[in-house]
Amino acid sequence: MDQIQPQLNETDEQRDIRLNKDSAAFSYVWIMSVVVLASKRDSRFAQYHSKQGMILFVLSIIAALIPWIGKYLLIIVIAGMLLGFINAAQGRYADVPFVGDLAKGKLSMGQLFSMTGAGLGKIWDSFSKAFKRGKKDTVSDDKTKPSESSSTPPPSLPA
Repeated sequence: MDQIQPQLNETDEQRDIRLNKDSAAFSYVWIMSVVVLASKRDSRFAQYHSKQGMILFVLSIIAALIPWIGKYLLIIVIAGMLLGFINAAQGRYADVPFVGDLAKGKLSMGQLFSMTGAGLGKIWDSFSKAFKRGKKDTVSDDKTKPSESSSTPPPSLPA
């Protein structure tokens, strides 16, 4: 059966999903979300997924710019992209965690950062407490400190 022709007892929403689920899934491939967002303006399903894909694309750029921890954040973003891709390919309106609320406007980036910031703050506090417990107390007295007037160079190694 031709994919473009309506099927029996099919609603407009079901037809939209059937015709655009491939494009919606494709929108989770980094920059392609912009292409899908611009080309599928009449599809509610494709718009829904391309907005989430665009947010994930921006988050992947931000994660790539953050040293050290950015690699781990990028893995989380890619997992979100895979989740969104699978949901779109199966024709489901399913939110990627946190990203779906951002795309719908229910959650702002500031709220997201404050939520993660509070969590990161708790992790940092527990890490710093554990580090302080493991740190040995150092005793410093005047006998162990080198004097400022001492100008003798360290012994040289034989060549």
